[in-house]
Amino acid sequence: MLKTNVLQGTYQMTKIVIDTNVLINGFRDEYSYEKKVIDAVIAGEIEAYANKQTLQENKLISKQLIENDDYQHQLNDLFAQINWVVNRRQIRIVSDPEDNKILESAVEAEADYLITSDNALLDLNKYQGVKIVSPAQFWANYKDEGMDLWKQWTNFITKK
Repeated sequence: MLKTNVLQGTYQMTKIVIDTNVLINGFRDEYSYEKKVIDAVIAGEIEAYANKQTLQENKLISKQLIENDDYQHQLNDLFAQINWVVNRRQIRIVSDPEDNKILESAVEAEADYLITSDNALLDLNKYQGVKIVSPAQFWANYKDEGMDLWKQWTNFITKK
């Protein structure tokens, strides 16, 4: 999905892959960065991607670990917004095969960010163009990018 930019015509919506730990941690605090990311995907402000297997695992794990019906409903709304990606190549860069699958999805989706709390993935910082960040780091970057667009628009309107 593209958004209109007053100065340059169009720009790409931010593309992300969300690690399972982010979904689970979002339940713990309504005001957390994890929850803000989830809410932004549900609102259609950010595009999220996952492969079918990871999405099914996320659904199963969330049903097992989350007993809050309201949050489970919100996760179902999130799952409905997820774009499917097919992992065509295998990546073996970290020791946990599940972490590699998440990284594969991010690379296949040509995601801007892989959002995780997993230290093995965070230690990579970046892989094949995908920035690997914590939820707090992502939110700071995402809001800064939004402010840059706002500044561009206000400068355009005021002719600066």
